[in-house]
Amino acid sequence: MTKKLMLASFGVLASFQMSSSQAALSSSALLAFDTGSVICSSSGGCTGTTGSYFAVDTDQDGLFTPYESIAMSPGSDGGLLVGQAQIAGNSHSGYPDGTEIAPFDAAWTFLGNTGMHQSSTPTYIVSDDGLGNVQLDFSGWGAVWNGISAINLGGDSVNYASETGLATLTCVSDCSQGDRFTLDYAAHVPLNDPSNFGGIYWKIHLEGTVSAVPVPAAIWLFGSGLLGLAGFARARKLG
Repeated sequence: MTKKLMLASFGVLASFQMSSSQAALSSSALLAFDTGSVICSSSGGCTGTTGSYFAVDTDQDGLFTPYESIAMSPGSDGGLLVGQAQIAGNSHSGYPDGTEIAPFDAAWTFLGNTGMHQSSTPTYIVSDDGLGNVQLDFSGWGAVWNGISAINLGGDSVNYASETGLATLTCVSDCSQGDRFTLDYAAHVPLNDPSNFGGIYWKIHLEGTVSAVPVPAAIWLFGSGLLGLAGFARARKLG
């Protein structure tokens, strides 16, 4: 009985450490992205972007310019959680006031009103060659803005044949823990979307570091508890 308890405890701890030792992107990784900024001069001209940002083709010319770009910073989850949905809420008119639910990215301002990105379904790994080239399922991605609960950013393959709902993740090495990454995704809001954003072209660009999702303290306590039980059982046997 003692041996079984010890093996079980070590198995629990090991199962939560395996993903960080794998060569490819972990199915439960955190894509911790860098805060972005739009480069603008004192005269008001914007010439580029650094770090993470999203862009909306407001003039519908098919291009994304610095004037159409908005810098992004991580939300309460610290970035994108692979294998999990991240639902945002409490978007509203005016500027962010701290009441927003913003797990993926911190609340931002677009056209004078507050919004956040969200994923209504888990973001799964579709393909990974182990060499730093990964495709992620972004079909459940969207945004909330100015009280609109869902702007569909999953792509419109019916009207735009090239849109697959897949985001491209490229890493310096193999997308293992600690590797640097860039992520790019662009899609049109479906033409019939009830948000009234139908046909608008939207882009997300992230730069950052692949991290491990912190193991909840309860898991470590569970493992140490099993070890304690094993020690107690052994002591009783010797007594």
